[in-house]
Amino acid sequence: MRPFAVTVASLLALVLGVNGLAALDRRHHQDRLQEAAAAFPPDRVMAFDGVVDERRLQEARLRVVPPPRIVAFGSSRVRDVSSRVARADPGSFYNLGMSGAVVEDYIALWSVLKREKKIPATAVFSIDAWVFSRTQEQVAWVALAPEVSRFLDTAHGEHGPSWTAAREVAVWWLEAKDLVSFSVLLQSIRDLERALAGRRRQGDDLVTALMGDLVPEDRLGGRQAIRADGSVIRAASASEATPARLRDEAASYVATGAYALKGFRWDAERAANLERLWRDMRAHGVTLIAYAAPYQPAAWELLVRHSEYRAALEASASFLRRLAEHTGARFFDFSDPASVPCREDEFYDAHHPKPSCLERIWDRLLR
Repeated sequence: MRPFAVTVASLLALVLGVNGLAALDRRHHQDRLQEAAAAFPPDRVMAFDGVVDERRLQEARLRVVPPPRIVAFGSSRVRDVSSRVARADPGSFYNLGMSGAVVEDYIALWSVLKREKKIPATAVFSIDAWVFSRTQEQVAWVALAPEVSRFLDTAHGEHGPSWTAAREVAVWWLEAKDLVSFSVLLQSIRDLERALAGRRRQGDDLVTALMGDLVPEDRLGGRQAIRADGSVIRAASASEATPARLRDEAASYVATGAYALKGFRWDAERAANLERLWRDMRAHGVTLIAYAAPYQPAAWELLVRHSEYRAALEASASFLRRLAEHTGARFFDFSDPASVPCREDEFYDAHHPKPSCLERIWDRLLR
């Protein structure tokens, strides 16, 4: 029995040592990213080519930006909302939108806001119907999984201040379990191998961009960029679509599944998690406003003719309307562009509205 106990203890010590070293290395890497994020001045934009790790960028920026009065949650369809579009004073607005953002992303960023004591007065959610579909692969949020766990495993969005001490103990337990986890061990080994070999790791692209590609907005030269308030500037080529091309893109968008509306199956767990999130936010005094973003007119006409897609949109809107009533939030369904109204040329493609369209939406939401 004793040799067995010694073997188990030795293995646990090995796992603890490797995971501990990897955790220290990740902390050092995170500190570099944090320093770079803190050096992002409000009069510059971060130019980039291709893609960047939006989730790690948002997490790092939330730790250093001033407490925002208004925040925006949502997918790439809300990313163009800037302080100017929201008619907000400098430093009072922050856009938390991310490509393909889902309920878990909302939860993770709210968890960071709470921990950093940066509770906003108002939160605006741009919510896509596909967020509630079980058939849509939703994996990007895993980059923020620890924050999601903190909320779902400890707060549950249902308890008041008396639960603070219990939450802190639960969070400590979750972090301690990672140090002796064999699944975490595999990732730790990979991380240490990259560090020892000098290879690029997750987040290196952000450090590079934040340290070398901060320029005045008027000197972008048509490149895409992210502002200090979290909003995006699309590449100049994104605005060059002709009416004929927009209509072709609308037809292709609908024919290829309308971004997970095809085969739509209601995900009750994500719906319940959104309710937990909203109830927790309301308990912290946050005013909640949600809306369904508009589609390009040609895309909308095709969507409503398709019974499966129309049913998915109606199911999402109906749920959000009921949830808003139960939680004291407000919900607006702008899926039909005529309800804003937004013209055909006020879209980049079948479902991404331009700032001029978003400005009218946000005037309606915040007035």
